[in-house]
Amino acid sequence: MLIKDLEAIVNGETWSSRKTLAQCVNVIEETPDVKTFQFKAIDGQLFHFKPGQFIGIQLEINGEKHNRSYTIASSPTRPHLLHLTIKKDEDGVISPWLHENIIKGSEIELRGPAGSFNCVDVNYNPASDKVLLISAGSGITPLMSMTRFWTDMGSDHCIHFINWARSTQDIIFRRELSLLDQNYKNFNLEVILTNPGLTENWLGKRGRITTNLLSDLVADIKSMTVFCCGPEGFMDQVKKILESLDFDMNYYHDESFDPGGKKKAKTQNQASIASDENNGQKENNTGPFNVKLKKSGRSFLIESNDILLEKLEEEKVSPRPSCRAGNCGCCQVKKISGETLTQNENGLMKDEKEDGFILTCTTTVHSDIELDL
Repeated sequence: MLIKDLEAIVNGETWSSRKTLAQCVNVIEETPDVKTFQFKAIDGQLFHFKPGQFIGIQLEINGEKHNRSYTIASSPTRPHLLHLTIKKDEDGVISPWLHENIIKGSEIELRGPAGSFNCVDVNYNPASDKVLLISAGSGITPLMSMTRFWTDMGSDHCIHFINWARSTQDIIFRRELSLLDQNYKNFNLEVILTNPGLTENWLGKRGRITTNLLSDLVADIKSMTVFCCGPEGFMDQVKKILESLDFDMNYYHDESFDPGGKKKAKTQNQASIASDENNGQKENNTGPFNVKLKKSGRSFLIESNDILLEKLEEEKVSPRPSCRAGNCGCCQVKKISGETLTQNENGLMKDEKEDGFILTCTTTVHSDIELDL
């Protein structure tokens, strides 16, 4: 890959993580419950990002504001339009509203890009130029962004793309994947269905991911770099299979929904507390601490192993989170004083950090603090 060309695309005219007003120019029905919304920036701004990253959106529905994060499906090699491929969750609020209300001409507010899961900021296996993309359901979107990027760039990567779907009508990007498989010699596709209908004329592979199946499909997997995205249980199974095959997990990357987030913050903080207790310092480190809210004049107590966002939600002063993993930046607040520990702050711009902003979703408190809320 031409590194200079890559840097020019993803690090070109910066797309700020602040709010960008965009207009929908097209809607594509990918499957019965998945739509791709194509947006252009109203101010003409180009969308520069790293393949695999996501954006945040804020909507007001029935008088209530909602924040959500969605992966970008398009490639930064085509920066004039941004594609969001969204599956409709019947039990959700945002995705049904988007499916029912966003049409050509609709305007929406975007915040982005963000996310450490991308094909630029990762370790590649030096053994070969082969990459293995493993996806299930709507987890295909970040991997499609990477694929479009590599093929547009004429990359030397040999791409093995394995996608799991429920049935033929649930295969997202089916026609485009087929064309890529047909037109690019270094692109190898395998679509596997978990529950095809009795009337479907499906001649491909069936079933869920297993060690034997993955080994049969990819004989030289140990020399590859693996990218994975799908439901949490699916990704857990992939990791277990790779570990059983003695795959070097330094070259495994997935779209974690809690990367450095709440679980990590709690685990590391609890370990720190245990260490302090062993040193006879419990009373000075575990709290409770006082959280003062400057604008409202309110205050509440928090323990050092509590996530700040969760306590703010209990107090009904939540800064409207989205990813809850430190990547989207929606839950940021300005800290006026006090000591805190933030495990992941990818969602903050450099100037926001310098101005004292913190991401409450991955932050624990270690002294009395004051917030600009």
